[in-house]
Amino acid sequence: MVNILVFSFIAGLATFLGALVFRRLGRRLDNYFVYLLSLAVGLFLANAFLHLLPEAIVLNSNWPYWLLGTIGAFYLLEQALMIHSCREENCEAHARGLLGFLGLGFHSLIDGLVIGISFQAGITVGVVASLAIIFHKLAEGGFTYFLLAGDEKLRGRALGLSVLIALATPVGALFSIFWLSRISYELLGGFFALAAGSFIYIGASDLLPATHKRSGWWNAVFVFLGFLFVVLVRYLSE
Repeated sequence: MVNILVFSFIAGLATFLGALVFRRLGRRLDNYFVYLLSLAVGLFLANAFLHLLPEAIVLNSNWPYWLLGTIGAFYLLEQALMIHSCREENCEAHARGLLGFLGLGFHSLIDGLVIGISFQAGITVGVVASLAIIFHKLAEGGFTYFLLAGDEKLRGRALGLSVLIALATPVGALFSIFWLSRISYELLGGFFALAAGSFIYIGASDLLPATHKRSGWWNAVFVFLGFLFVVLVRYLSE
């Protein structure tokens, strides 16, 4: 229990530190906006296909319905947000910011659950899994702030919302400690598929089209760097 709590709070802290660093350096990174978007596409899609979906497939035979249902729900949610926010300016960024907050928050919750599950399999497994999560959360924290700050309506609250996303990891870990024994692995697999669906929708539907607004081979390079980052984390954590 102590290990789960300690490593989950460190993972949450890593998210916050990443957001804080990006907040201080954000203005210097304005010219690299499209490259950050491209990198985010790689991180989102690779996490979905290499980390979340494999777990979902093993644990829940109905994972395609969870995945498709999530994509459909996010589409309807975005439509509702666009209908409301397009009465004002910059509605596209507003919808993306809210969807990003929901997707990243749920993913952080799942990360906490993963830490709890890993330590139940053994200390070594738990430590290795936690280090992998902490490592990628440093980068994820910067992207979290970047995504939220890109929405004019959320910009003033971007750091506070980043803190909420960071806290979702220890909350997920606490949930695993007290409730995991009452949750079936099939339901957990459904949650993994749900998280994967949110990542696929945000990465492919919202972020990927935005990278085409500025053409260049560097866009593709950063997408594949995102892929490579997740592949290396997965390889090192095995």
